[in-house]
Amino acid sequence: MRRVLILGATGSIGTTCLDAIRSGKLEAEVIGLVARHSNDRLESLSREFGCPCLINDSHESLVSFIRDCGGDIALNGIAGSAGLAASLACLDAGLDLALANKESIVMGGDFLLDEARRLERRIIPVDSEHSAIYNLLKGHQGEVSSLVITASGGPFLDRQDLENVTPDEAAAHPTWKMGRKISIDSSTLANKGLEVIEAGFLFGIDADRIEVTIHRQSIVHSMIRLENGAIYAQLSPPDMTLPIVAAVNDEYARLTDVVRPLSFNDLTLTFHSWSPERFPLLALAYKVLERKAGYPIAYNAADEVAVSAFIEGRIRYTDIARVVSATLEKDWSHTACSYDEIVDIDSMAREVAAGCLSSL
Repeated sequence: MRRVLILGATGSIGTTCLDAIRSGKLEAEVIGLVARHSNDRLESLSREFGCPCLINDSHESLVSFIRDCGGDIALNGIAGSAGLAASLACLDAGLDLALANKESIVMGGDFLLDEARRLERRIIPVDSEHSAIYNLLKGHQGEVSSLVITASGGPFLDRQDLENVTPDEAAAHPTWKMGRKISIDSSTLANKGLEVIEAGFLFGIDADRIEVTIHRQSIVHSMIRLENGAIYAQLSPPDMTLPIVAAVNDEYARLTDVVRPLSFNDLTLTFHSWSPERFPLLALAYKVLERKAGYPIAYNAADEVAVSAFIEGRIRYTDIARVVSATLEKDWSHTACSYDEIVDIDSMAREVAAGCLSSL
Protein backbone atom coordinates (compact mmCIF):
# COMPACT_ATOMS: atom_id res chain seq x y z
CA MET A 1 0.00 0.00 0.00
CA ARG A 2 1.32 3.45 -0.94
CA ARG A 3 2.13 5.76 1.97
CA VAL A 4 1.13 9.27 0.93
CA LEU A 5 1.78 12.70 2.43
CA ILE A 6 -0.87 15.23 1.37
CA LEU A 7 0.07 18.91 1.11
CA GLY A 8 -2.90 21.24 0.76
CA ALA A 9 -5.10 18.70 2.48
CA THR A 10 -8.17 20.93 2.85
CA GLY A 11 -8.09 22.31 -0.72
CA SER A 12 -9.84 20.83 -3.73
CA ILE A 13 -6.95 18.51 -4.68
CA GLY A 14 -6.39 17.21 -1.15
CA THR A 15 -10.10 16.78 -0.52
CA THR A 16 -10.55 14.79 -3.73
CA CYS A 17 -7.63 12.52 -2.85
CA LEU A 18 -8.96 11.85 0.64
CA ASP A 19 -12.43 11.11 -0.77
CA ALA A 20 -10.84 8.58 -3.15
CA ILE A 21 -9.05 6.88 -0.25
CA ARG A 22 -12.27 6.75 1.80
CA SER A 23 -14.21 5.20 -1.08
CA GLY A 24 -11.54 2.61 -1.84
CA LYS A 25 -10.77 3.99 -5.29
CA LEU A 26 -7.21 4.55 -4.09
CA GLU A 27 -5.49 2.13 -1.74
CA ALA A 28 -3.14 4.32 0.26
CA GLU A 29 -2.14 5.06 3.81
CA VAL A 30 -2.18 8.75 4.73
CA ILE A 31 0.94 9.44 6.79
CA GLY A 32 0.65 13.22 7.10
CA LEU A 33 -1.57 16.18 6.28
CA VAL A 34 -0.53 19.78 5.68
CA ALA A 35 -2.80 22.81 5.29
CA ARG A 36 -2.14 26.52 5.16
CA HIS A 37 -4.56 27.62 7.87
CA SER A 38 -5.50 26.28 11.27
CA ASN A 39 -9.02 24.96 11.36
CA ASP A 40 -11.18 22.24 12.89
CA ARG A 41 -11.34 20.47 9.54
CA LEU A 42 -7.61 19.72 9.45
CA GLU A 43 -7.64 18.38 13.00
CA SER A 44 -10.72 16.29 12.21
CA LEU A 45 -8.97 14.79 9.16
CA SER A 46 -5.92 14.06 11.28
CA ARG A 47 -8.06 12.07 13.72
CA GLU A 48 -9.95 10.31 10.94
CA PHE A 49 -6.85 9.09 9.13
CA GLY A 50 -4.77 8.57 12.25
CA CYS A 51 -1.84 10.70 11.12
CA PRO A 52 -0.07 13.89 12.21
CA CYS A 53 -0.97 17.24 10.69
CA LEU A 54 0.77 20.57 10.25
CA ILE A 55 -0.36 24.13 9.83
CA ASN A 56 2.06 25.39 7.18
CA ASP A 57 3.19 28.57 8.90
CA SER A 58 6.92 28.47 8.12
CA HIS A 59 9.37 26.93 5.70
CA GLU A 60 11.38 25.39 8.51
CA SER A 61 8.42 23.64 10.11
CA LEU A 62 7.25 22.33 6.72
CA VAL A 63 10.67 20.88 5.83
CA SER A 64 10.97 19.25 9.24
CA PHE A 65 7.46 17.77 9.04
CA ILE A 66 8.02 16.35 5.54
CA ARG A 67 11.34 14.81 6.59
CA ASP A 68 9.86 13.24 9.73
CA CYS A 69 6.78 11.81 7.98
CA GLY A 70 8.73 9.75 5.46
CA GLY A 71 6.52 7.74 3.13
CA ASP A 72 6.57 6.85 -0.55
CA ILE A 73 5.01 9.81 -2.32
CA ALA A 74 3.76 13.31 -1.62
CA LEU A 75 0.72 14.88 -3.27
CA ASN A 76 1.50 18.59 -3.56
CA GLY A 77 -1.80 20.45 -3.84
CA ILE A 78 -0.51 23.69 -2.32
CA ALA A 79 -1.73 26.68 -4.33
CA GLY A 80 0.56 29.24 -5.95
CA SER A 81 4.26 29.99 -5.72
CA ALA A 82 4.51 28.65 -2.15
CA GLY A 83 4.32 25.16 -3.63
CA LEU A 84 7.88 25.24 -5.00
CA ALA A 85 9.58 25.11 -1.60
CA ALA A 86 7.33 22.20 -0.63
CA SER A 87 8.16 20.32 -3.84
CA LEU A 88 11.88 20.69 -3.22
CA ALA A 89 11.48 19.58 0.39
CA CYS A 90 9.59 16.45 -0.68
CA LEU A 91 12.24 15.48 -3.21
CA ASP A 92 15.02 16.13 -0.70
CA ALA A 93 13.22 13.90 1.83
CA GLY A 94 13.34 11.03 -0.67
CA LEU A 95 9.70 11.17 -1.74
CA ASP A 96 8.33 10.86 -5.23
CA LEU A 97 6.10 13.80 -6.12
CA ALA A 98 2.54 13.75 -7.43
CA LEU A 99 2.51 17.36 -8.53
CA ALA A 100 -0.66 19.43 -8.76
CA ASN A 101 1.19 22.67 -8.09
CA LYS A 102 2.07 23.83 -11.61
CA GLU A 103 3.95 26.85 -10.23
CA SER A 104 6.66 24.44 -9.02
CA ILE A 105 7.54 23.62 -12.62
CA VAL A 106 6.88 27.11 -14.00
CA MET A 107 9.19 28.72 -11.46
CA GLY A 108 11.59 25.85 -10.83
CA GLY A 109 11.92 24.80 -14.46
CA ASP A 110 15.04 22.83 -15.29
CA PHE A 111 16.43 23.40 -11.78
CA LEU A 112 13.57 21.43 -10.17
CA LEU A 113 13.72 18.66 -12.76
CA ASP A 114 17.50 18.40 -12.38
CA GLU A 115 17.06 18.10 -8.62
CA ALA A 116 14.58 15.26 -9.10
CA ARG A 117 17.03 13.43 -11.37
CA ARG A 118 19.92 14.02 -8.99
CA LEU A 119 17.93 12.61 -6.10
CA GLU A 120 16.53 9.80 -8.27
CA ARG A 121 12.96 10.83 -7.52
CA ARG A 122 9.98 10.87 -9.88
CA ILE A 123 7.66 13.80 -10.63
CA ILE A 124 4.23 12.62 -11.79
CA PRO A 125 1.92 15.40 -13.05
CA VAL A 126 -1.58 15.71 -11.60
CA ASP A 127 -3.13 18.41 -13.82
CA SER A 128 -5.63 16.59 -16.02
CA GLU A 129 -3.92 17.90 -19.17
CA HIS A 130 -0.41 16.89 -18.14
CA SER A 131 -1.57 13.61 -16.65
CA ALA A 132 -3.11 12.77 -20.03
CA ILE A 133 0.07 13.67 -21.92
CA TYR A 134 2.24 11.80 -19.40
CA ASN A 135 0.29 8.60 -19.99
CA LEU A 136 -0.13 9.06 -23.75
CA LEU A 137 3.61 9.50 -24.20
CA LYS A 138 4.46 6.19 -22.55
CA GLY A 139 3.87 4.27 -25.76
CA HIS A 140 5.08 6.88 -28.21
CA GLN A 141 8.43 8.27 -27.12
CA GLY A 142 10.39 9.61 -30.10
CA GLU A 143 7.41 9.71 -32.45
CA VAL A 144 5.62 12.82 -31.22
CA SER A 145 5.44 15.91 -33.41
CA SER A 146 3.35 18.08 -31.04
CA LEU A 147 1.23 18.18 -27.91
CA VAL A 148 -2.38 19.42 -27.97
CA ILE A 149 -3.71 20.83 -24.69
CA THR A 150 -7.43 21.51 -24.37
CA ALA A 151 -9.00 24.53 -22.64
CA SER A 152 -12.62 25.03 -21.64
CA GLY A 153 -12.42 28.71 -22.53
CA GLY A 154 -13.71 29.85 -19.15
CA PRO A 155 -16.95 31.76 -18.46
CA PHE A 156 -16.33 34.68 -20.87
CA LEU A 157 -15.69 32.97 -24.18
CA ASP A 158 -18.71 34.65 -25.79
CA ARG A 159 -18.84 37.83 -23.70
CA GLN A 160 -17.76 41.01 -25.45
CA ASP A 161 -17.48 43.63 -22.69
CA LEU A 162 -14.96 42.53 -20.06
CA GLU A 163 -14.14 45.87 -18.43
CA ASN A 164 -16.74 45.50 -15.67
CA VAL A 165 -16.27 41.80 -14.88
CA THR A 166 -16.45 41.14 -11.13
CA PRO A 167 -14.28 38.68 -9.18
CA ASP A 168 -17.32 36.50 -8.52
CA GLU A 169 -18.11 36.33 -12.23
CA ALA A 170 -14.50 35.53 -13.11
CA ALA A 171 -14.36 32.76 -10.50
CA ALA A 172 -17.52 31.06 -11.80
CA HIS A 173 -15.84 28.36 -13.90
CA PRO A 174 -18.31 26.54 -16.17
CA THR A 175 -16.80 23.06 -15.70
CA TRP A 176 -14.40 22.68 -12.79
CA LYS A 177 -14.80 23.48 -9.09
CA MET A 178 -11.50 25.04 -8.08
CA GLY A 179 -10.01 27.70 -5.83
CA ARG A 180 -10.67 31.39 -6.49
CA LYS A 181 -7.28 32.30 -7.95
CA ILE A 182 -7.01 29.37 -10.35
CA SER A 183 -10.62 29.91 -11.45
CA ILE A 184 -9.87 33.53 -12.34
CA ASP A 185 -6.72 32.39 -14.16
CA SER A 186 -8.87 29.96 -16.13
CA SER A 187 -11.13 32.80 -17.22
CA THR A 188 -8.17 34.76 -18.66
CA LEU A 189 -6.48 31.56 -19.91
CA ALA A 190 -3.46 32.51 -17.78
CA ASN A 191 -3.87 29.09 -16.21
CA LYS A 192 -3.59 27.54 -19.65
CA GLY A 193 -0.52 29.70 -20.20
CA LEU A 194 1.04 28.27 -17.05
CA GLU A 195 0.17 24.79 -18.35
CA VAL A 196 1.88 25.50 -21.67
CA ILE A 197 5.03 26.56 -19.81
CA GLU A 198 4.77 23.53 -17.51
CA ALA A 199 4.38 21.17 -20.49
CA GLY A 200 7.43 22.66 -22.18
CA PHE A 201 9.63 21.89 -19.17
CA LEU A 202 8.04 18.61 -18.13
CA PHE A 203 8.12 17.00 -21.54
CA GLY A 204 11.16 18.78 -22.99
CA ILE A 205 9.29 20.25 -25.94
CA ASP A 206 9.53 23.68 -27.61
CA ALA A 207 6.74 26.24 -27.51
CA ASP A 208 6.02 25.94 -31.24
CA ARG A 209 5.19 22.25 -30.74
CA ILE A 210 2.51 22.87 -28.11
CA GLU A 211 -1.02 23.62 -29.30
CA VAL A 212 -4.01 24.86 -27.33
CA THR A 213 -7.54 24.28 -28.56
CA ILE A 214 -10.84 25.39 -27.01
CA HIS A 215 -12.90 22.37 -25.99
CA ARG A 216 -15.95 23.39 -23.99
CA GLN A 217 -16.98 19.92 -22.86
CA SER A 218 -13.69 19.20 -20.98
CA ILE A 219 -13.93 15.54 -21.98
CA VAL A 220 -10.74 15.38 -24.05
CA HIS A 221 -8.00 16.42 -21.65
CA SER A 222 -5.03 16.40 -24.03
CA MET A 223 -3.83 14.84 -27.26
CA ILE A 224 -0.53 14.01 -28.92
CA ARG A 225 0.20 14.25 -32.64
CA LEU A 226 2.57 11.67 -34.06
CA GLU A 227 4.93 12.22 -36.95
CA ASN A 228 2.89 9.78 -39.06
CA GLY A 229 -0.18 12.04 -38.77
CA ALA A 230 -2.07 10.00 -36.17
CA ILE A 231 -3.55 11.70 -33.10
CA TYR A 232 -4.04 9.97 -29.76
CA ALA A 233 -6.34 11.46 -27.11
CA GLN A 234 -7.26 10.80 -23.50
CA LEU A 235 -10.98 11.10 -22.73
CA SER A 236 -12.75 10.96 -19.38
CA PRO A 237 -15.43 12.93 -17.51
CA PRO A 238 -14.33 16.30 -16.07
CA ASP A 239 -13.42 14.79 -12.70
CA MET A 240 -10.04 15.32 -11.06
CA THR A 241 -10.30 12.02 -9.20
CA LEU A 242 -8.73 10.06 -12.06
CA PRO A 243 -5.51 12.11 -12.55
CA ILE A 244 -5.02 12.42 -8.78
CA VAL A 245 -5.48 8.71 -8.13
CA ALA A 246 -3.35 7.75 -11.15
CA ALA A 247 -0.49 9.99 -10.01
CA VAL A 248 -0.48 8.88 -6.37
CA ASN A 249 -0.90 5.22 -7.33
CA ASP A 250 1.73 5.55 -10.12
CA GLU A 251 1.11 2.01 -11.44
CA TYR A 252 1.57 0.55 -7.94
CA ALA A 253 -1.77 -1.30 -8.07
CA ARG A 254 -4.46 -2.01 -10.66
CA LEU A 255 -7.08 0.74 -10.72
CA THR A 256 -10.75 0.04 -11.45
CA ASP A 257 -13.92 2.16 -11.48
CA VAL A 258 -12.16 5.39 -10.54
CA VAL A 259 -14.58 7.53 -12.58
CA ARG A 260 -17.78 6.66 -14.39
CA PRO A 261 -17.26 5.39 -17.95
CA LEU A 262 -18.17 7.76 -20.77
CA SER A 263 -21.28 7.06 -22.76
CA PHE A 264 -20.99 7.89 -26.46
CA ASN A 265 -24.75 8.12 -26.87
CA ASP A 266 -25.49 11.77 -27.74
CA LEU A 267 -21.93 12.81 -26.84
CA THR A 268 -20.87 15.96 -28.67
CA LEU A 269 -17.25 17.09 -28.75
CA THR A 270 -16.30 20.45 -30.23
CA PHE A 271 -12.94 22.15 -30.80
CA HIS A 272 -12.03 25.59 -32.07
CA SER A 273 -9.20 28.08 -32.06
CA TRP A 274 -8.51 30.83 -29.52
CA SER A 275 -7.75 34.47 -30.22
CA PRO A 276 -4.47 36.00 -28.97
CA GLU A 277 -6.23 39.37 -28.87
CA ARG A 278 -8.96 37.99 -26.63
CA PHE A 279 -6.59 35.97 -24.46
CA PRO A 280 -3.29 37.91 -24.35
CA LEU A 281 -2.03 36.07 -21.27
CA LEU A 282 -1.96 32.78 -23.14
CA ALA A 283 -0.16 34.43 -26.05
CA LEU A 284 2.39 35.87 -23.61
CA ALA A 285 3.00 32.42 -22.12
CA TYR A 286 4.26 31.13 -25.46
CA LYS A 287 6.79 33.96 -25.63
CA VAL A 288 7.81 33.27 -22.04
CA LEU A 289 8.44 29.59 -22.79
CA GLU A 290 10.53 30.53 -25.82
CA ARG A 291 12.72 32.83 -23.70
CA LYS A 292 12.81 30.73 -20.49
CA ALA A 293 15.52 32.05 -18.09
CA GLY A 294 13.70 34.21 -15.50
CA TYR A 295 10.67 34.98 -17.68
CA PRO A 296 8.44 32.13 -16.42
CA ILE A 297 9.13 33.21 -12.84
CA ALA A 298 8.24 36.82 -13.68
CA TYR A 299 5.08 35.75 -15.57
CA ASN A 300 3.78 33.80 -12.59
CA ALA A 301 4.71 36.47 -10.04
CA ALA A 302 3.09 39.29 -12.02
CA ASP A 303 -0.07 37.26 -12.52
CA GLU A 304 -0.33 36.49 -8.81
CA VAL A 305 0.07 40.18 -7.95
CA ALA A 306 -2.45 41.29 -10.57
CA VAL A 307 -5.09 38.70 -9.71
CA SER A 308 -4.78 39.55 -6.01
CA ALA A 309 -5.28 43.25 -6.83
CA PHE A 310 -8.31 42.38 -8.96
CA ILE A 311 -9.88 40.30 -6.19
CA GLU A 312 -9.34 43.20 -3.78
CA GLY A 313 -11.04 45.61 -6.20
CA ARG A 314 -7.93 47.69 -6.88
CA ILE A 315 -7.80 47.05 -10.63
CA ARG A 316 -10.20 46.01 -13.37
CA TYR A 317 -10.35 42.55 -14.88
CA THR A 318 -8.74 43.72 -18.13
CA ASP A 319 -5.86 45.26 -16.17
CA ILE A 320 -4.58 41.81 -15.19
CA ALA A 321 -3.09 41.23 -18.62
CA ARG A 322 -1.73 44.79 -18.74
CA VAL A 323 0.19 44.30 -15.48
CA VAL A 324 1.69 40.99 -16.59
CA SER A 325 2.63 42.36 -20.01
CA ALA A 326 4.26 45.47 -18.54
CA THR A 327 6.22 43.38 -16.04
CA LEU A 328 7.57 41.13 -18.79
CA GLU A 329 8.91 44.16 -20.68
CA LYS A 330 11.76 44.24 -18.14
CA ASP A 331 14.86 42.12 -18.65
CA TRP A 332 14.45 38.69 -17.03
CA SER A 333 17.20 36.96 -18.99
CA HIS A 334 19.06 35.79 -15.90
CA THR A 335 18.69 32.02 -15.42
CA ALA A 336 18.12 30.94 -11.83
CA CYS A 337 20.49 28.13 -10.82
CA SER A 338 19.34 27.77 -7.21
CA TYR A 339 16.24 28.11 -5.08
CA ASP A 340 17.52 31.39 -3.63
CA GLU A 341 17.97 32.84 -7.12
CA ILE A 342 14.42 31.80 -8.03
CA VAL A 343 13.13 33.57 -4.92
CA ASP A 344 15.14 36.70 -5.79
CA ILE A 345 13.70 36.88 -9.33
CA ASP A 346 10.22 36.25 -7.95
CA SER A 347 10.60 39.09 -5.43
CA MET A 348 11.92 41.52 -8.05
CA ALA A 349 9.07 40.66 -10.42
CA ARG A 350 6.51 41.27 -7.67
CA GLU A 351 8.03 44.69 -7.04
CA VAL A 352 7.86 45.54 -10.72
CA ALA A 353 4.27 44.31 -10.96
CA ALA A 354 3.32 46.36 -7.91
CA GLY A 355 4.79 49.42 -9.62
CA CYS A 356 2.74 48.65 -12.72
CA LEU A 357 -0.41 48.61 -10.58
CA SER A 358 0.22 52.15 -9.40
CA SER A 359 0.64 53.41 -12.95
CA LEU A 360 -2.75 52.18 -14.15
